[in-house]
Amino acid sequence: MILFPASVFAHPGTLDELGGHFRNSDCTYLLHEPTALAKQAKTKEELVKLIQKYNGNERCKRNLTPERIDLDGHTLGGKEDNASLRLGRTYKAALVKCIDGDTAKFRVNGHVYTTRFLFIDTPESTIEVEPYGKEASQFTCSRLKKGDIVLETDGNTLFDKYQRLLAWVWVDDRLLQEELAKAGLVEDFYDYGDYKYEQRIRKAYEEARQNGVGIYSGHSAEEKPKVDSKTKAEPAQTNPQTEEETNKADRERNREQEERTSEPSSGLVLYTLLGAAAAAGVYWLIRQLK
Repeated sequence: MILFPASVFAHPGTLDELGGHFRNSDCTYLLHEPTALAKQAKTKEELVKLIQKYNGNERCKRNLTPERIDLDGHTLGGKEDNASLRLGRTYKAALVKCIDGDTAKFRVNGHVYTTRFLFIDTPESTIEVEPYGKEASQFTCSRLKKGDIVLETDGNTLFDKYQRLLAWVWVDDRLLQEELAKAGLVEDFYDYGDYKYEQRIRKAYEEARQNGVGIYSGHSAEEKPKVDSKTKAEPAQTNPQTEEETNKADRERNREQEERTSEPSSGLVLYTLLGAAAAAGVYWLIRQLK
């Protein structure tokens, strides 16, 4: 049996036991989702030792230094105080990173939380790109970057099985989940309990379906709606009476033109007479010379 190093099979985005991975281009260690093991480190020097022990990328960890560790907004020095968060409360938040249509990282009370938006599912746009996934991600990120953010916890639990904070997301007093549903960018729902704004989201979702918005427009994200042949502009109808009158006027003009061209003009008659007189004069002069 042939054994290969774990790093051979590791996708650049696969997380190790500490919740991070090396960026192969420059061997920077990115700590995306610190696990309980990673939180034991109080300094970057201690984290270096843990990475060298638990990460399988031999090439990168050989020359790892504290300067090559990116904490991705997280802090060292012990377990984050999740007890500071309570269900049914609101918290001011600052955007750290957009992830996709229904997930983002926020800083709350000095800690960074990967946050899963309560109740909704939008199309994927990270590992797998689904139709309207990029549109949902862009919609969410553009909203989060333009307003004041408040997270509201709800339901029966603060975190899901991936240790992501579950919250309603308010941006300038507008519920982001509801805006996504109205835009036709919500494809499904999930339930971890009974939620405060569930009916609002369902109503917006049904309106988007009925109005054919976003996912429910019947077109792919790249496909532009075709113009219905029935709605195309048709040539203007010509009034038969007007056309007949126009043809009659044309015939009269043509007839007048023919009459004018058939009658000799006065100028032509005069020119003919002068020519005849000149010819007679020349003839008389020749006779006299003889």
